[in-house]
Amino acid sequence: MLDWLKHLRERWDNWCGDRDMELAIRKHLSENGYYGRTAKLKSVRMVAVQRPGWFQVFRFEATARRVPPHLLSEAHSSGQAGSSGEVDSSDEVPDAAPVYDELYGLVKDDIRHKINVVRVFDREDERRALFVRWSEGLICLRGAHGLKSP
Repeated sequence: MLDWLKHLRERWDNWCGDRDMELAIRKHLSENGYYGRTAKLKSVRMVAVQRPGWFQVFRFEATARRVPPHLLSEAHSSGQAGSSGEVDSSDEVPDAAPVYDELYGLVKDDIRHKINVVRVFDREDERRALFVRWSEGLICLRGAHGLKSP
């Protein structure tokens, strides 16, 4: 029973809750050298908002598999990337070990204009610097803990 509750809590903590934003994150990852459809999104949280709530900033972490360089260069040179921006990995050498990256990201969501701006970084301090710029003049929420400059 306790394991089930822990599992349920983990699923709740990693639940995005906004399908359009989740698709925007996955599309951005796919366009930037990762398998976005299989990326594991974690800790998606609203961290800043502008009154009356139309403009929001979210943070997230992701574990994403990197597209091998030879597949990435072949797909972009021959135009074989799919409509989602992902590369078909059926030609991949089976012995190639998959490489996973821990990524840190921010999403700027403007509901009025239906604009999602996604930025992903390898290091947390880069995300923190962008958050400081994006959150200027906004109401910072509890989820912003660790993103604001000390």
